[in-house]
Amino acid sequence: MNLNEIEKHWKHWAEEFKLDIRATTKTPTIKKLEISALYRAFKKTPYFSQKGCKVLEVGCGNGHNCFSLFELMPNIIFTGVDFISEMIDSANEIKNSTPNFKSMNFFEGNILKLDQNPNLEDKYAIIFTNRCLINLNTHDLQITALEQLQNKVSDGGYIILIENIEQNYSNQNKLRTSVGLEERTPDKFNLFIDEPSFVKHAEQKFDLLYMENFASLHDIILYILVPMINDGNVDYEHPMVSAATKLLLSNPEELCNSFGNFGQNRLYVFKKRVL
Repeated sequence: MNLNEIEKHWKHWAEEFKLDIRATTKTPTIKKLEISALYRAFKKTPYFSQKGCKVLEVGCGNGHNCFSLFELMPNIIFTGVDFISEMIDSANEIKNSTPNFKSMNFFEGNILKLDQNPNLEDKYAIIFTNRCLINLNTHDLQITALEQLQNKVSDGGYIILIENIEQNYSNQNKLRTSVGLEERTPDKFNLFIDEPSFVKHAEQKFDLLYMENFASLHDIILYILVPMINDGNVDYEHPMVSAATKLLLSNPEELCNSFGNFGQNRLYVFKKRVL
């Protein structure tokens, strides 16, 4: 898809699903795991308990990540931007319906033009994305977006990314074909990250502190084991997917990265070097 077609896709989902989590994801189980992984990453930064810390989510959709994280960390000031105006309208509707969310801000904005957005602060202590960069249709544009994030985070600040990775997706497909399932292909509106080149570019200005494969068990069950007993079909509502999610959410933190490189979502925590 070209960028205009990708924009139309997300506009359609925003209009169809409005305030619902379905506007940004096909399954609530992965969303729960994403929020848990982001929260663990925030806890490891010095800003976790700092009152008034300013955090920016780029590609915030209708705001569910920010709302969920705010409920866990009400001391943080969250701002979200998204390039779909209907997503921002829904985020603001949720915000305005809940008095506790009054400190939050949501603005329309393009990840490729963050430095031109008058609504944003000059710098943020933490910037995060959740399946945002994969909606850019070339790897060069993904690097351009990364550079925009770099410019908006303070020296010594953090960029926390949850993005889909080509290499993990390939591993997942190897498991599928080993048991006679067909390879999956990404949605047409997504281009998964090429990890080696992406990380190499990021490390010019950042230290990669760690990566986490928080969703591998979830994806093995959802995309391999369930299809093996379900005529090849993925079932987002299957009880084993829910059980795997419950297990992963209950895991001790030291075991969160214990199920291999098969989850298509991977979390990265980068710290910007002080010049």
